Amino acid sequence: MSPARITLRPSELARDRSALRQLNSEYMSWVMGQLQQHLALSTEQALGMPLDDYIDLHLDEICQPRGGRFYLVYLGGELVGMGGLRALTPELGDLKRIYLRPTHRGQGLGDALVRQLIGDARSLGLQRLCLDSAPFMSSAHQLYRRHGFRDSGPYPGAEVPEHMHPGWCFMTLDLSGSQEAG
Repeated sequence: MSPARITLRPSELARDRSALRQLNSEYMSWVMGQLQQHLALSTEQALGMPLDDYIDLHLDEICQPRGGRFYLVYLGGELVGMGGLRALTPELGDLKRIYLRPTHRGQGLGDALVRQLIGDARSLGLQRLCLDSAPFMSSAHQLYRRHGFRDSGPYPGAEVPEHMHPGWCFMTLDLSGSQEAG
């Protein structure tokens, strides 16, 4: 029996809006629950608005970024995740919404997605990639480190609100060197 095939399909808002909204809702609901549990922050304290309003306000810019890419992740034809990158400047990009449904983690999907996004960033001429990640996302931090990301400070254009920067995880990857880090 062969393993299920991983497919990374570029998203299109017109076609994929419902799936993108659902995945963003799953991801952000989980993040907000973890923020409440670990940092005692409510959604409104963290985002300044209700979660559905935040998703609706940011869905287009996150999932169809100008100067970037966004993918839906399929495993054997089943939609299991998403992730993308956006260009913040001609040299700097950031990774956004790297999310896999919990039942599909640990199967190499995150590695495949991050490798694709690093390759896309290089093809777009970006010199550096950044990301922000919650302090409780230790598995994600390990994934990013495997691909060469290193801890750094906050960067201009980070999505996480400034009042949450202390204690947040910010990482960067220099793309000007070797072609494959992980």
